[in-house]
Amino acid sequence: MSSEDPFKRPYPDENYVPPDEADLRRQALQRAYEIATSITTEQAREAMEAQARPPIDRGPLLRALNAALAVGIAVWLIFAPPEWLPQSGADQRSVEQRELGLRLVLAMEAARVAAYRDAEGVLPATLAEAGGDQRSVRYVVVDPSRFTLSASDGVASATYDSTQPLAMLLGGAGNAR
Repeated sequence: MSSEDPFKRPYPDENYVPPDEADLRRQALQRAYEIATSITTEQAREAMEAQARPPIDRGPLLRALNAALAVGIAVWLIFAPPEWLPQSGADQRSVEQRELGLRLVLAMEAARVAAYRDAEGVLPATLAEAGGDQRSVRYVVVDPSRFTLSASDGVASATYDSTQPLAMLLGGAGNAR
C-alpha cells in the first residue's frame, strides 16, 4: 500500500503525546475556580437557601385528592349510574319462572342427598352434610329412606318428596305451588 492512501492513518499518531494526569487535574481545578468566581454572592445565597429549604410533602394533598375523587365517583354511580352497571330493582320474573327456579334448586339438592345416600348408605342428618345450602332449602328426614325438600322465595314455593321421580319435579308436574 502506498503512503498516500487516504484511508490509511497511522494510529497512534507518531506526534501524539498523551496528556499528563497532573495537567488534566490542574485544568479541571482552574475551570472550577473560574466558575466559582463567576457566581455572585446573591446567587450563592439563593442556592444555599434552596438546598436548606425542606422539600414540600405533597402526600397528604394527594391522599385528600384521591379520597375526594373516590367519593365523587361513588356519588355519581349512586345517583346517575351508567347503563352498563347492573341495576337492582324489583324482580321482574313471573310466578312460573320463580317456581321453575325453585324446582331447579330442589332438584340439585335432591341429587346431592341421593349421591350422599348412595355413597354412605344412609340419608344425611342435615343438608349441609351432603354439601347443600341449608339456608335456602328446608330439608326434613321423614324416615330412614325418605326425605322432603321445600323452598320459597316469598312469592313462589316448591316442595319435593323423595318418593317422586326427579323428572316430575323438573318437568313441572311435581308438587310445586
